[in-house]
Amino acid sequence: MNKTLIIIGGIVFIMLIFSYIQNKRNENRLRKLNKSRSNLTRTEYINRLVKNGFDKQHVEVVHDEIREFIQMNDFSIYPEDDIHKVYGIDGLDDIELIDVICEKLNLRKAEQKDCDELNKKMKSFNAEYILTLTKNLVE
Repeated sequence: MNKTLIIIGGIVFIMLIFSYIQNKRNENRLRKLNKSRSNLTRTEYINRLVKNGFDKQHVEVVHDEIREFIQMNDFSIYPEDDIHKVYGIDGLDDIELIDVICEKLNLRKAEQKDCDELNKKMKSFNAEYILTLTKNLVE
């Protein structure tokens, strides 16, 4: 029994260390990227997407939730950034991000069929993808 607990504890410990290292690598990668490009303010981000026909409230929520999700307040996010590739959001985290955004906007949760339709038209999971999805959920 004790050996089993020690083995399980060791495995959990190793997994925690691996997760910590991955988070630090991702954070360092994002910091390096942030230094290599100009700063885009929240207002500039919002104005850029509003000019493309998206609802200002939706853009504000998307911006704030992406920033909250990556947990780096000093990182300059861009609307065209592929959320999977640039921010390292993968797995079911993208679904969680969309669900939080829909909840904040008082929209129904997006279903797989909503995303399937959008995936035919858009190849990158970025702010425009999410905003197009929320726009479709309003209609």
